[in-house]
Amino acid sequence: MSDPFDLGVLYVDHRALVVGTPLASLWSYESSVRSRGPFDPPHQHWLHRSDPLLNTMLPGTHVSIVVNLGDPWATGRSLPASRLLPNLAVIGPFTWPQFLRVGRRVRAVGAVLPSILASEVFGVPAPDLVNQIVPLQDLWPRERVERLHAARAGLPLHDGLAVLRRALLRPLDPAARLDTVEGAAARLLAARHGRLSIEQMAAHYGLSRQRFAHRFHQAAGLSPKLFGRIVRFQGLVQALLANDVSHWASVASEAGFYDQAHMINEFRDFAGAPPTRFFKPHDDTIDSSRIQVQGRPSEWLR
Repeated sequence: MSDPFDLGVLYVDHRALVVGTPLASLWSYESSVRSRGPFDPPHQHWLHRSDPLLNTMLPGTHVSIVVNLGDPWATGRSLPASRLLPNLAVIGPFTWPQFLRVGRRVRAVGAVLPSILASEVFGVPAPDLVNQIVPLQDLWPRERVERLHAARAGLPLHDGLAVLRRALLRPLDPAARLDTVEGAAARLLAARHGRLSIEQMAAHYGLSRQRFAHRFHQAAGLSPKLFGRIVRFQGLVQALLANDVSHWASVASEAGFYDQAHMINEFRDFAGAPPTRFFKPHDDTIDSSRIQVQGRPSEWLR
């Protein structure tokens, strides 16, 4: 019989399915027992149910679609303010963290795409989706949503992702996609983890700062400054996860912050808590003696 402590969720990033497409990610979540093997397959991560990355939706610059095939999920600014997430949900770019509670039986697939594709894929501009969670049936025709429901019914997760991939790519114009000033600027900001002057980008594209900022906001839903801050924060999260906590002080300058205090303040703004508190397992049922802030965050729960 499995130890309840070893019950969690397997996250898989299906990278092969996004090659050659404008999609940023296709992923799956599924209830799983922790593997006792020495290595995990590439792009797979087992998450204990107390893992903050499973219990929090962090700010992001993309638009996501979540197809929940298991028990209901709840999300909100806090547990008392949470509400059930639609089984087919479109999640816009978020500028603050959201509490997330997944059901006991976890089985879901999803896709992440650049926010500038929101109009083509969902029929609404990116600014209208910022900090919003919208049922897919409010954005797509009923017949199209029903076809997606029918096509994914009973399929293995990987096959269900292929169905979702086709549904998202069908409305995209191959000639337009990301070949715009705004699309190129967003990719550049993401590649540089937000460390790029807005004035430099505006000058590069032959636009005034004000005109560039306006065009960028209309296309991506966020101002270029806020967009840059969020992608820098996302890079910081990955850097902290990959490093021993004793080395976090050196991460600040590498991630583009003035100093450690600046890094901690920015992390608190976007995650709702400083790093050492945020990355602690979020589960009141866990004996505190099993939590040791040593090594990388994935090693804190003994």
